[in-house]
Amino acid sequence: MQTANTHTVENRIGISKIAIDMHLKSFRIVRQQDHAAPQPAQKFTPEKFYPWLAKEIAQAKRVVVCYEAGCFGYGPARRMQQMGAEVLVIAPQNWDEQSKRQVNDKLDAQVMCRRLNDHLCGHKKALSVVRIPTLEEEARRAEGRLRGQLAGQVRRLQSMGRSLLLSQGLALKGRWWGGQSWIKIQTQMAPWVIGQLEILKQVILATEKQLKEVEARLKATGPEKKLFFGEGELTSELLDRELIDLTRFSNGRQVGNYFGLCPSESSSGESRRLGSITKHGSPRLRSLMIQLAWRVVGFQPDYRGMIRWKEVLGAKAQKTSPSARKKAIVALARRLAVDLWRMRTGRATAEELGLRMRQSA
Repeated sequence: MQTANTHTVENRIGISKIAIDMHLKSFRIVRQQDHAAPQPAQKFTPEKFYPWLAKEIAQAKRVVVCYEAGCFGYGPARRMQQMGAEVLVIAPQNWDEQSKRQVNDKLDAQVMCRRLNDHLCGHKKALSVVRIPTLEEEARRAEGRLRGQLAGQVRRLQSMGRSLLLSQGLALKGRWWGGQSWIKIQTQMAPWVIGQLEILKQVILATEKQLKEVEARLKATGPEKKLFFGEGELTSELLDRELIDLTRFSNGRQVGNYFGLCPSESSSGESRRLGSITKHGSPRLRSLMIQLAWRVVGFQPDYRGMIRWKEVLGAKAQKTSPSARKKAIVALARRLAVDLWRMRTGRATAEELGLRMRQSA
């Protein structure tokens, strides 16, 4: 008896690349299977997309999905990862590469899919991939951002009160809702103005109370660490919660780019022109680092980053323009960000950098 040879032909897709332009009520997706041309854009509701993706995962050996970071956070990424897909969350950008001023969801998804294919082929700069934090890391970072949101709310309410006072001919600075400023308001302003300011005052006081509670919790829950003079517990904790993992940076240039403290550049041939900072990174980290840099100016005169800028920022600095001081503090902040990364990853010590450390409690 002769046994026939049977051959099983596996007709599965090797890799399916899916780009999503994500909105609340609809997902516009473009799919490219293996090395074929990208398919026409499709539109799904969120409820219908995930069952469609499950079928795609069953048909393909590998499924890679990308979408832009935004208001939807990392929930969709975690859900797709649990289904078996690889997910890249990428930094938002303008997909109108040729400046045609023709932008819509379909075109965005097409360009995103092409960039995803380039990225998977080895062109790592085709996409700016965002690290997906764990649920615990995201919760810690959200609590730190809540502090910034509450502080911003206080500033907005303060500005509302100043604007109302200015419209009535009284210009005040700072905390108008307390001390001599509030007494001055009560003696000079009309009853209807005082009534509106009373409402703002109560909201400000309640928000400040919540702000203090959040700041106290941040300080109490943060791990004990060695700090240098000028580095407060709150600033250090907020930086750690935003940065999450410093070991993901392999060089100082990556650190500077992440903070958005690198200069812009317009160079061609032998001409090279550097401009203002790109502000491409995290605005929260940039603000924290600028504040920390100003404190380093006062507390760390021997810090090596101060050597170049001592004549502009130091205690004995000659009179300089505000723009020059602004440029100097931004440059110092970038140097400080890189040096903090070097310290936290064991690449340098505080003594080598000229930083005086505070004594542990």
